[in-house]
Amino acid sequence: MTKAPLKIAFYDGEFSGDVGELAHLCDVEGCVTPYDRPPYHTLEEVLRMLDLCEERYSTPCPNSGAMTVFIGRKKGNEVSPVARLDVYAKDGYVSASVVGLGPRTDTTPTHFGPEDGAVTIARKVLAAYLQL
Repeated sequence: MTKAPLKIAFYDGEFSGDVGELAHLCDVEGCVTPYDRPPYHTLEEVLRMLDLCEERYSTPCPNSGAMTVFIGRKKGNEVSPVARLDVYAKDGYVSASVVGLGPRTDTTPTHFGPEDGAVTIARKVLAAYLQL
């Protein structure tokens, strides 16, 4: 059975209940399917997609110390929410709270550079969280 494609939406700022208050940075859509192992779990699939995107495209850098990443599954024009990353940056380190996949979980801080775009930051946070 094929999973519905992921839609990952990146916004500058801290989500407080109204996405309209946030500045949209970019979207990434698609899916990643392994051929030599069982299917990826959701956040691992997101990480693989971000790896592929980062290799090919540059993405905008957030302007604030917070970024919100919405992760959903797309079916037609509808997107079903799966998870959210509430990303925070301070003093060269970035961490996130993972919301929606069970209890809220915080990631360990990881280093990021001022030139890192939205996709790169989210990839670093997820890689540290998944310890890959």
